[in-house]
Amino acid sequence: MISRYAVFWGCQIPARLPFFEKSTRLVLKHLGIEIVDLPGFTCCPEKTLVKNYQEEVWVLTAARNLALAEQAGLPLLTPCNGCYSTLKTVLAKIKDSVALREQVTERLRGVGLEFKGTVLVRHLLEVLHDGVGPAKIKMMVRRPLEGLRIAVHYGCHMLRPGSRLRFDDPLHPEKYDLLVHALGAESVSYETKMLCCGSGLGFVGAQEEATSLLRKKLLDLQGKADALTVVCPACFIQYDQRQFILQRQGEGFHIPVLTYPELLGLALEIPGEELGLEGHRVSLEPFFRAWETRSKAVAAVRSFLDLAAAKRCYDCGACVDDCPAAQASSVFRPRDLIGNLLAGNLEELLKDKAIWQCLECHTCYELCPQKFGMEQVFASLKHLALARGYAPPSLDGGIKSFLKTGKLGAVDEKARRKLGLDLLPPGGEAELQKLLGLPLQDQ
Repeated sequence: MISRYAVFWGCQIPARLPFFEKSTRLVLKHLGIEIVDLPGFTCCPEKTLVKNYQEEVWVLTAARNLALAEQAGLPLLTPCNGCYSTLKTVLAKIKDSVALREQVTERLRGVGLEFKGTVLVRHLLEVLHDGVGPAKIKMMVRRPLEGLRIAVHYGCHMLRPGSRLRFDDPLHPEKYDLLVHALGAESVSYETKMLCCGSGLGFVGAQEEATSLLRKKLLDLQGKADALTVVCPACFIQYDQRQFILQRQGEGFHIPVLTYPELLGLALEIPGEELGLEGHRVSLEPFFRAWETRSKAVAAVRSFLDLAAAKRCYDCGACVDDCPAAQASSVFRPRDLIGNLLAGNLEELLKDKAIWQCLECHTCYELCPQKFGMEQVFASLKHLALARGYAPPSLDGGIKSFLKTGKLGAVDEKARRKLGLDLLPPGGEAELQKLLGLPLQDQ
């Protein structure tokens, strides 16, 4: 793993989002990665403005930034999607064209720089996923984001153009999601996940259209996620600062927005004040309340259930269609119920009558490759629901009868005599009550 990089912050992070810089510095230090601030960097430069103004200017500016890192003998790390896309795309273009490489090399020599095209360009998430790795991050987490539903927004320029960046699948990525999972959270699936944030429309004066794209994603996420996570400054400004404007205009959106370094920092137990979270416009209080509530609920679940096995059961779901109760009932959706449990909604589940529809027929257990079976989850939930007084009234009579008589039904002596059956020998209810430490009850 490379442990020393030159860092390229770009324009927007130092100018408008210094807390993004602060959290990135803190988590990288915590992970043992050194970053070096080199003098002389300019804008990457940004595509929409500079490339469309003059592509030669765009290429030469990016090549100069790349040459500075190459001259320092360091790979280049950037936490900005736009900078990553520009720098890596220009580097690939120069490598692909001998004529362009000769032209750029000659121009850079004019300002005292040599450029060989050997510098490595890495996105922050690329370093975390491909370098550090989700498994190591998971081991370092001190306070998991258990039970939280996090919506991942990749942003266009982390992934595309895929032929140049080669960070992840440009249409069906997973690396960011895996990094969220490493923190203990669930990365939620949602329809507008790959939708552009629309910030580029604001650059050209189409703010109403930019807001339309913002609103579309916020509407999609309502009730689905406890927070949205991004690693692009333009996306953050769109989803946090412009969402705040919509709030002030009376629109009822409230989706907390956090960068991945902030989520990682919180999971590493770096205080929010050190991470600079007060720089956010949209309040993070709902996120922290959900974290506190879900953490307690997950801890309660862990006390009686193997959460890792339950998570594997949820991810598999192969036996759901074989469940007799699921075939007979429209409300018994075992996989959804287990997902609700993993999200930390324990109290809600214990009050849900649907958990009692598991027949405990062992079908799922026999089909389960890990010999866990969904029924273990529902048996545990039923036990806890009984202990908390949430059992269906129809069960109370049976439980009381068992504790009083040691049986679930009284013997019908009249029917036995009619059939010529002898009286049964006395039962053992008194001994059972003594064994169970129950007060002796009159029969």
